[in-house]
Amino acid sequence: MKVKTSELPGIGKRYSFTTAENDHVVIILHQSGTREVYHFNDEDADEPDFSMNMTDEEARQFGTLLLGIDYQPVADDKMELLLKNIRMEWLKVEPDSCLANKKIIESKVRTRTGTTIIGIQRGDRTIGSPDISEIIMPGDILIAIGTRDQTRSLDSLCRVDKVE
Repeated sequence: MKVKTSELPGIGKRYSFTTAENDHVVIILHQSGTREVYHFNDEDADEPDFSMNMTDEEARQFGTLLLGIDYQPVADDKMELLLKNIRMEWLKVEPDSCLANKKIIESKVRTRTGTTIIGIQRGDRTIGSPDISEIIMPGDILIAIGTRDQTRSLDSLCRVDKVE
């Protein structure tokens, strides 16, 4: 599948692709984080067959479903094992968290929980692959990968105000 991408100045980005069943899908990712999804039976049609709008959070949750984080119906044995054991979670850092106002390296998140922080959502800004010197701020949403137990452990640290 080939995805076509184009910039929409002042709006965001447009992605379009045609599925194996010849359905044409257009996704507009707004700078605000909202998404518009359009479906066309005919690529040359002016009006979509249906459309839907999603908030940033809804789109992320929908994306994890499409990625097969909780369920992967068709995959080779290794991929199936990986997806059963690895989860991606979005965890909010509470103001009283022991992680708040600490650099990632100082927080020892990986050592303490086994999770890896792969991104930080800070307001309208997303920091992908944050540097270990990045400071975890109250209200940040940590995007982390780990097992169910590991992400639960990190979720606890995002809430507690004392170091264990």
